[in-house]
Amino acid sequence: MRSRSLFRFRLGLPVGRTLCAALLSVVAALGTGLATPTPSSAAADDVVGSRWIGLGYNQNPQPPNGTTWSTADWNRMVSRTDYMKPGLVRVMFNLPWFWSGTDAGGSYDFTSASYLNAEKVIKHYVDEGVPVVSGLFGIDDLTYTAANTATIQATLVKHLQTDGAAPAYWVGVNEPNVSTGPKSYSYADWETATTNLASAFATAGVDTARTVISGADTAEAGISSYGGDLDHQTAPGCNAGCDSGLVWKLASLNTFTAQVYAASATDNAVTFQTSSDGTTWKKLAVAPPTPAAMVTGKNGGGMWSYTYTASGITGSKYLRLSVASSPLEHTVGSMHLANDSTSVDDSLYDLTRTQTALDTGTWNGNGSWWLRSARSGLLGAGEAHFYSQELYGAAPEYAEPVMSEAVSQLRSAAPGREVLLGETGMKAAQYPDGSKDYRFALDTTQPLRMADLAVQEARGGVDGAAAWCLDGYASTTFCGMWGRGSDDPGKVSAHSTALRPWFYTWSLLTRYLPTGSVIHAPAEPTGVRVLAAQLPGGGWTFALVNRTSVAQTVRLSEPTGSITLNKYLYTDGATPSTDANGFPTKVGTLTANFTGGHALTVGSNSVLVFTTAS
Repeated sequence: MRSRSLFRFRLGLPVGRTLCAALLSVVAALGTGLATPTPSSAAADDVVGSRWIGLGYNQNPQPPNGTTWSTADWNRMVSRTDYMKPGLVRVMFNLPWFWSGTDAGGSYDFTSASYLNAEKVIKHYVDEGVPVVSGLFGIDDLTYTAANTATIQATLVKHLQTDGAAPAYWVGVNEPNVSTGPKSYSYADWETATTNLASAFATAGVDTARTVISGADTAEAGISSYGGDLDHQTAPGCNAGCDSGLVWKLASLNTFTAQVYAASATDNAVTFQTSSDGTTWKKLAVAPPTPAAMVTGKNGGGMWSYTYTASGITGSKYLRLSVASSPLEHTVGSMHLANDSTSVDDSLYDLTRTQTALDTGTWNGNGSWWLRSARSGLLGAGEAHFYSQELYGAAPEYAEPVMSEAVSQLRSAAPGREVLLGETGMKAAQYPDGSKDYRFALDTTQPLRMADLAVQEARGGVDGAAAWCLDGYASTTFCGMWGRGSDDPGKVSAHSTALRPWFYTWSLLTRYLPTGSVIHAPAEPTGVRVLAAQLPGGGWTFALVNRTSVAQTVRLSEPTGSITLNKYLYTDGATPSTDANGFPTKVGTLTANFTGGHALTVGSNSVLVFTTAS
């Protein structure tokens, strides 16, 4: 039993909170004597400001064969996940497993095989001290904002708590921001539904120290269009001939760089003007930039990025960015202005650096649901979904800066709250029938992709991330680290329970980056991702992912003293070292002292994990 995490639950504190300095006084008041990992002995310039919970996965709690878990299927799942030692697991419910009815009423069945299967899986993790994220995948015959919908959820959570299967985080309804048709929801709907949920929790007697309302469980891949800006400022098209404008003030303005996004690769609606007094304006000639397709621009349109730059500006105190009459929406991601001695950086989160009195049009901060929900005061933890679009041609390294920007805004909006990715992985192609093509999950490059993404997200400051998925969700969903039986949808034969290649790297990172680790982000060569972690017991883990075609050398300087590390290696196309179960086995050991710096070499298209842990 992993009593450390379980002990935190017994204190009534969600996992990760004990790692927050702001709550140390609470822990002390409880008289726990609980040690909190601190970066006091670490190199201060590369410590990531997260409260690390860990990596994990989404799991279908229904058995791969039959209606109840067989001993063989259960033991296989337990042995594999016990090896992985996940930091968090997401297990979602479908309504028919425990309830049937409409808004007018219905009935509960907490004796159905489907419900008992799910409770059994969740209780397994709770007993192991692993925090579980849970919620509902769909509410087909229910109204999202109805009080009864919240009551059904609260009744379920109370029942789980009574049976010793309390999820640590309850996220409500899955991805409410991408629902369509009659099930299309607004952010206001989410606020109503979540307010109802809080009330229903109180009425049902749900212990919110054991299960906190979290979310908004939104799909957030689109933030990559805006460089991670969750609260991007937009100007709607002015079809009546108006201009929308933003104005910045800097005496003796000399240069500027602006990042603007538009839904066109041939946009010419953005112009710039300068003024010495804020009253009389003259046009500033700015060379039209070459638009760059953002990652969502690789998939069905999306946004294009324009980087405008100008220098040698004289006699100006004000700069205005205008959008002429256009049917397109435009978004300003950032503005950098400078003179010979002063610079102004405006990331446009709240327009505080602009001269609103001189604003000639209407600009709005749309805000993603993830950020708006963090500001709402309704949540005990922030949780959303983020998928890399590497398979659509995006450069793999875009994930870290996007996530770093997003996390910084979430931390500012809700200090002390966990920032979790309830789903993460590679965005998959979709078939016309709505099913997705997960054949990439079978190939030998997927271990590199997922290790790369995990390292970038950890460096970006998230507290935890759950991969999509462990072992599939349906006969047409081959997303996992192994399959779910023998059914075959005709797209790809992939339901074998044999471990797939990406189990190797993801299991190493879940196992050897445990809850309570202090995450470090060392300097990286181009094309290489590097992570260092000081473990709760004082040891270390280093992860290196080389996405280039040549070997790379990385010099690490961390305060380790002399340590002996076990070495694990995965190389694309080569068979990794495993035991009879398919679990990774070390390929060697290394004794070194990184305090004064030590070099490690990682081969081409390879993942190296060094750890003092066993």
